Amino acid sequence: MSSSVAFGAGFNFFSFFKFFSFGGSITTVVPCTCSQGSQVSVFSTGPNSKFNGTYLYLPGVTLIRGKGNVLPSRQIIGIYSLGGTCMIGAEPYCTSIPITKGSMKVIGTN
Repeated sequence: MSSSVAFGAGFNFFSFFKFFSFGGSITTVVPCTCSQGSQVSVFSTGPNSKFNGTYLYLPGVTLIRGKGNVLPSRQIIGIYSLGGTCMIGAEPYCTSIPITKGSMKVIGTN
């Protein structure tokens, strides 16, 4: 069933809820030691270089398809929404590290 049939002519589910696609190679994974999740750096070459950046992976929240391993050198595709915070360090000396793209919602890995 297409989104236009389910929600009316011209309705785009992903645009309405501000989900964006991404894909590329995972280059680094940094655990968020003062908050949930991990900062995942993704690199893509060519016309998809707009996907380059950091994303927030939240185990138990991010829906995983494929192998399900979020590890450096794996290929990843998925959708994300804007926003997300990753804090590292040790209490009370925590600091945020950049999440330049957003929070992963659904991913697939090889």
